[in-house]
Amino acid sequence: MSTHSYESAGESCSEVFVWNPRSLSYDRTAKGCFTRYGDKWSIQDSLADGNQTFIYWENWLRGANGVWQPYRHGWCNNNLGAPNWGACNKDYYESSSTNYYEGQGSRVRFQTCRRDLVNTSCTPSDISDAPWINNNA
Repeated sequence: MSTHSYESAGESCSEVFVWNPRSLSYDRTAKGCFTRYGDKWSIQDSLADGNQTFIYWENWLRGANGVWQPYRHGWCNNNLGAPNWGACNKDYYESSSTNYYEGQGSRVRFQTCRRDLVNTSCTPSDISDAPWINNNA
């Protein structure tokens, strides 16, 4: 089970849940958010089990020809343990400014992920399913 809330209080957030057979409910294991103002990522480890939480993000720019192109991608890791929040501060082009490809337009998308010894689960499961966020603070 996973959720994605888009544009909530100026942030876009997603959460990762796992089934807990003891309580017969889903437990949140990670929450990741992007705040356009300041280009900040926040990632919470929500379950004290020693596993790592992280955000994988992509930043695409629209070129002078109007075509979107990948520009940067990366990770924001949280190794602080539950229930702590980690943060990463990036600097993306604003949609209204002329960018590296000499066009205007900047967008990001991301996955919130949890890694254990065997497996990595992300919300959404494929980055191409993540909604685009227009980066204009």
